[in-house]
Amino acid sequence: MSNDTVDAQILLVEDEALIAMAEAHMLEKQGFSVKTVLNGTDAIREGIKNEIDLILMDIDLGRNRMDGTEASKKILEQRDVPIIFLTSHSEKEYVSRVKGITQYGYILKNSGVFVLFQAIEKALKLFNKT
Repeated sequence: MSNDTVDAQILLVEDEALIAMAEAHMLEKQGFSVKTVLNGTDAIREGIKNEIDLILMDIDLGRNRMDGTEASKKILEQRDVPIIFLTSHSEKEYVSRVKGITQYGYILKNSGVFVLFQAIEKALKLFNKT
């Protein structure tokens, strides 16, 4: 990771607590500050705060709950922040759900840490150029 991205404050939105803990630990080992939330409502509350530099948003946040795409739209209505979508689904239905939402990436879970870190670094660089 480059020095300008290491201090980034990342909001991790993941409904499965054990996965969230593992992902947060991995990100913290790379020097990121991580705030974790488990649902869309909390994602909106935390995502609109200016100290958040980037959001890693799980698309599927559980049954009968606000999903990650809806939460992302509500966050982006209030502030401009780079969002990278995470999902374990590669089906066209899931990919099409993020169309029309300003986003900086769509990553399949378990793609590997290198892919995730490269996407984070690229998103932060692109966003900071605007």
